[in-house]
Amino acid sequence: MFYRYLVIFLFFGGSQVYADAGNLGVKQIRKDLAAEIVDIEVIELHESTSDKITTVTYTGIPLESLLQYLYPREWKEFDGEVHFHALDGYLSIVDAEKARQGTAYMAFARADGKPFVIDNNHQQEHDVPLGPFYLVWDNVKNQGQQESNSYAWPYQVYRVALVSDAMLLKLQPVAASPSVEAGFDAYKDNCLSCHNINGFGGKKFGMDLREAIKGRSRSDLRDWIDNPVAINRFTAMPPLDPGITGENRERVINQIIDYLQAN
Repeated sequence: MFYRYLVIFLFFGGSQVYADAGNLGVKQIRKDLAAEIVDIEVIELHESTSDKITTVTYTGIPLESLLQYLYPREWKEFDGEVHFHALDGYLSIVDAEKARQGTAYMAFARADGKPFVIDNNHQQEHDVPLGPFYLVWDNVKNQGQQESNSYAWPYQVYRVALVSDAMLLKLQPVAASPSVEAGFDAYKDNCLSCHNINGFGGKKFGMDLREAIKGRSRSDLRDWIDNPVAINRFTAMPPLDPGITGENRERVINQIIDYLQAN
């Protein structure tokens, strides 16, 4: 059996649980879950554009099977969030209910034997290594997945952790206004993957985000969130989800700023 560094921290005064399965070993997991290995054809969101759809067939393991393997006792009753930690500091978050739907796979190779790399056109990065694991979604057979964005497709995943909702709520200010509460939700969906607050979140941008924005005007923050490459063409920061448009886009941007500037 794969040797897991399984650590569970119980925080006094509540039911908050953080379970960390440690580093994922591809070789051992492939051996232990050999019967679960499948090929999955997907529309590759990192490489596809509005003008050209790219499909790739990957080899991997159903996410549900991997989570049952990593957490034989915890996963069955868990109802929080699954966090996927990447080597480049990126953090992807998937609700446990969605993870159980059977449309996600942890890929570890291309089925055609080509190098396990990708061109991330949205972040101007080329030949990016995808291993150890790459979380992909069956958006060919399950067309509803085609509406999702590439933020939910983390690559270089080396760790999978179970995180309770209570832990995330600690990031929300006490007695928050409706706009700050909405901004907190928008921050989780659009910013937490790369940025951290009080050490919690992605580490692609190492500095605490609230510290980093001190002294910046709302106008500056608005432009950065909306279209960062227009300010710095060399930045790897993607724009706010292009699916958020018009008045709703302005509202979401302002809500995120309200949350970031809240005490």
